[in-house]
Amino acid sequence: MTPERYDIAILGGGPAGTAAALALNIQAPQLAVVIIESSAYGQPRVGETLPPTVQPLLAQLGVWTSFLAEDHLPAYGSCSAWGSDRLESNEFIYGKYGRGWHLDRRRFDKMLAYEAAKRGSRLFINSSVVNVQKTSTGWRLAMRQGSEHSTVDATFVIDATGRRAAFATRYGARKIRVDHLLGAFVFLRCPETEDSYTMVEADADGWWYSAPLPGAGMVAAWMSDADIMKRQQSKKPLHWFAQLQKSAHTRRRLSSAEPLTQRILQAACSQRLNQVTGDNWLAAGDAAATCDPLSSQGVFKALRTGILASYAIRDFFSGDLSGREKYRLIIEREFAEYLKTRAEFYGQEQRWASAPFWQRRAVHQAV
Repeated sequence: MTPERYDIAILGGGPAGTAAALALNIQAPQLAVVIIESSAYGQPRVGETLPPTVQPLLAQLGVWTSFLAEDHLPAYGSCSAWGSDRLESNEFIYGKYGRGWHLDRRRFDKMLAYEAAKRGSRLFINSSVVNVQKTSTGWRLAMRQGSEHSTVDATFVIDATGRRAAFATRYGARKIRVDHLLGAFVFLRCPETEDSYTMVEADADGWWYSAPLPGAGMVAAWMSDADIMKRQQSKKPLHWFAQLQKSAHTRRRLSSAEPLTQRILQAACSQRLNQVTGDNWLAAGDAAATCDPLSSQGVFKALRTGILASYAIRDFFSGDLSGREKYRLIIEREFAEYLKTRAEFYGQEQRWASAPFWQRRAVHQAV
């Protein structure tokens, strides 16, 4: 069959991939872009807090009005029991942009993808890349969509496949992990409440995260290292609820909540690729580098790196090959700065300094 021809193929239709597509639609509308997304945006997605500072990024991508029309739940701040038993608040209202949002990530990611499609990108959903070949002009991607098969040729590939970094690791990149943090997430239904805060609560073996969702929902997660979870048998669903009973503020918050899903285990480690760009490819979002969920910067970082990736690719197609090197330096520098901030924040919790989880985070680990 005759391959469809594109300038850029984006593997993954999450915030990083769709931000890159939207930015390219604006900066270089002459370039043909295709987004290949494995889902149809139907399943729950983790990563639901959007900080106030995201507003200029969404405006830059031209989707601010569309985002507001989605009517996600306002978030007016966060609170944490970190370093003491007392719950301390951090109000967003005193910042420049006033408030953040608790997202329905399925709707948010779908909105970005369909906005990119409206502005000129080709969007394939429920599609997976089953084979990749290097060609003299770039890449040939064999694709499956249900029972249908097709082929796409692209000069450049953006790996936006998340923590898997499926394309980049296939072509020589290696993951450098700082820790083995794992999240055990449960989505719940809660009674109507005016509580709009993201809550974090430390315990001896990790920490709890909880946040409201649109439609009287709530998500809660226990974050710990994979070996600690395994040792405490937390792969058994009921253990999540036993661990919850050891908390104070989170337990009270969820006292009337009804679970809607089984526990979802998801990697939450801090990691980066040893190389984020190569021969006619580049990694963006979590594929390039991932941060601890404690930072609440996952979606923000994905949008930002998608935009930065678009600059590097625009330069590539205009004959300036220095853009990818600039991109690499930015990703590496920002990840090193993030590790310092991460060490400082974990260092504020000293109640269980001799426990393995906290000992592992006592010293900044440079990579």
